[in-house]
Amino acid sequence: MGEKGRAPFHFRAGKGNNKDTASVTDAPGEAGEKGERNAMITASAAFGTSYPGTFFGFMVIEGILNDPGNPAFEEKKAALEEELRRRHRGKTRKDLSREDPFQGYERYFRKFGQGYPVLHQVETVALKGKPLSSPSPLVAAAFMAELGNGLLTAGYDLDKVSLPLLLDISKGGETYRAMGGRPRSLPKGDMFLLDREGVLSSIIYGPDARSYITPGTTRALFSVYGVPSVPAGRIRAHLEEIGELVALLSPGALRKEPVILG
Repeated sequence: MGEKGRAPFHFRAGKGNNKDTASVTDAPGEAGEKGERNAMITASAAFGTSYPGTFFGFMVIEGILNDPGNPAFEEKKAALEEELRRRHRGKTRKDLSREDPFQGYERYFRKFGQGYPVLHQVETVALKGKPLSSPSPLVAAAFMAELGNGLLTAGYDLDKVSLPLLLDISKGGETYRAMGGRPRSLPKGDMFLLDREGVLSSIIYGPDARSYITPGTTRALFSVYGVPSVPAGRIRAHLEEIGELVALLSPGALRKEPVILG
């Protein structure tokens, strides 16, 4: 939707818990409107020192109609599947792993003894010809952009999130239940996002089992974890593409301006 329909966020520097921080606050709205500016997210000092040159992005979309029977959206999904197969025709998984941004993410995941899951998903759709599947159209919108751009993306039901948020680096041993209910303990040095109730997601183990998007979700938060090789502009463009896909799914949804930390 046009700029008139967007509610911007503003980035500001500050201090909290005796640590240098960076936070995002809701803009007060139209000129002359009064209201408090509540911090929504803070990045710890450890985030900047542990992974310099790395960016994290997020975007809020509200008023979503998660319609499973949208022909235009289904056509877009089918077109993406064909585009992925055309783009990667004749390649192997090894070929894909050498391309940007997969190479940067693979490097990050290999530090923790794992492979990049999005690379496997692209291989499944593009190289093996399997269809793109997801539990709801809203999740599919994020998944479509993730496969097309290769950037690690997570989606959350904003009504299940307890603000404010903190982007941090794990010290090792932080625990949460990942998707599917499996308990996870974070390794030292992983990027993760948490709210007042606990961990929402981490790069290595993915989203939690508390805040995931369902067919009934009407307010969503999408986040993108970057790695050092991924520029801020690429993360912003990726979030904007998710916004465009959600607009196709739900034309009346209100998309707020993407925010990039780093």
